[in-house]
Amino acid sequence: MTRIDVVDNHGQFTHLEQRALRDMGVDVELIDNTTPPAEIDADGLVLSGGPDIDRIGNSAAYLDLDVPVLGICLGMQLIAETRGGTVGEGEYGGYADVTV
Repeated sequence: MTRIDVVDNHGQFTHLEQRALRDMGVDVELIDNTTPPAEIDADGLVLSGGPDIDRIGNSAAYLDLDVPVLGICLGMQLIAETRGGTVGEGEYGGYADVTV
């Protein structure tokens, strides 16, 4: 069975991410972002969101584990910055027009 670790970057939806995977039948464990990379034995990782890039622990080192990684919110921003991208504020600050 596929095992996915959800890395807790102190986001408000981290436990919901873990539960969604568990409800889909995935073998999932929630791990703290201070877990040493050598101790991770998963087929893939989810880097959760969080409040601050300064509180990501070892999350950047997990990108070198040769497993697929999904970044959510702060996790995605970390992937972008680690891989040479930039992250900044948008023009509208979260506002969107939606036409149905």
